[in-house]
Amino acid sequence: MHLKHVSTYLLALVSIIGPNCVSATDQTVLGQAEGGFDSIRRALVKADIIDEVLDDFKPQCFVVPFYGKKRPVALGNIFKQSKTKERPSMKIYCPKIKSTPGLIISLTDPDAPSRDNPKWSEVCHWIGIIPTTGNQQQELELTVTNNDWEHELMEYKPPGPPPKTGYHRYVFVLLQGDIANLTAPSKRYHWGTGKDRHGVRNWAKEQGLEVIGANYFIEKNKKQ
Repeated sequence: MHLKHVSTYLLALVSIIGPNCVSATDQTVLGQAEGGFDSIRRALVKADIIDEVLDDFKPQCFVVPFYGKKRPVALGNIFKQSKTKERPSMKIYCPKIKSTPGLIISLTDPDAPSRDNPKWSEVCHWIGIIPTTGNQQQELELTVTNNDWEHELMEYKPPGPPPKTGYHRYVFVLLQGDIANLTAPSKRYHWGTGKDRHGVRNWAKEQGLEVIGANYFIEKNKKQ
């Protein structure tokens, strides 16, 4: 894989390991070795995403959504509400996956209406089918533009944290599995389960999908 491509995926790791720790040599190593995925997993554990949102898993893919042309989602960076109104573009790199039965991206809010009172959690903000037709590479690498989302099980609902509810974690989850007969959640709240703290984890299990990547950002209402 070319260095210029590796550096794109490493944007999601810089917030953890620090910009001064990433040399050109380190980028190549991180892009190809397990260390990069271990860093992502540690970030998800630290943010309580592994446990509260997802069961523990070993990431297989770098998932980097972009809001606008240059702003990546980078494992906990802060976005303003005005910047996340539209569906993001996305770069995905899976160094050990050559083919896939199907890929799905989801966006979930485990902190609704607030992290201290998650009675609506989780809220489903998006389920999109990722186009993979025509990928002939030795390793799975995809770029999805804002206009490439032809099939959405749940239309993109922009984040909208209520006033005085603090920061919300908005979690992108990359899922793999058969996409032929997927069923959308009946409601956005609790992903249709009717149970507090139920969401993407439960839906993925019901649909026979495997978690292979994740990323997240945080956002709050300006009125606090």
